[in-house]
Parts: sequence; C-alpha cells; structure tokens
Amino acid sequence: MQKLPLGKGSARKVVVKYPSDGGYTPGDTWNLYVGTDGRIRELHFQHGGPAKPSVFMASYTDYRQAGPVVVALDHRGTADGQPARVFFTNVAAKLAGSNNWVEAASGARAGR
Repeated sequence: MQKLPLGKGSARKVVVKYPSDGGYTPGDTWNLYVGTDGRIRELHFQHGGPAKPSVFMASYTDYRQAGPVVVALDHRGTADGQPARVFFTNVAAKLAGSNNWVEAASGARAGR
C-alpha cells in the first residue's frame, strides 16, 4: 500500500512501464493507485518522450454504472503542474447481441 499522491489515504500502487523503443507508448510510465474495492483511485502518468504534458496526475471520481460497466467520469489533477481536468459525458454501454444502449445516467451511482 502506498500513500495517494493527491488525496488522503492509501492504495495499492500498480506500475506499467513501456520499453523506450517500439510499442504503443514508448517509455511511458503509468502508476495506478487501486483501492481495496478494485477501483482506480488516482493516476500518475509520465511520458517517456517529448510529448506534452510530460506528467499528468489525477483522481478518479464520479463512478457510474452503465449496464455491467463501471467507469469514473471525472479526473481532476495537474498536467505539468497546472490544474487539469479530464471528464466524460454521454457514456453508455451496449452488450454483445443487444440492440439497446444502457446509459450511465446522472445520479445513478455505481455499486460494487
């Protein structure tokens, strides 16, 4: 368990680092902080190359459920030390074999 970089508390730190040459994201490092409930609480991302932002840190909040899928819709933190926010709207899931989309409706909080 590691102390959360942005928030209070601690979580299991899972690190994914890609090789510096080749691959999908050369040299990038993803530090995911996973709570005891299996959900990502925070992310600390660092580019391995010159792409900007070089460092992005954010919390994972506003979890919603769309059918069987649970997703965090709001990510607030910093990008290269400046305030940053990544958020999603109009999120829905469609099960294989179904013609219907299930929306992650406002106010529908995800259970576990």
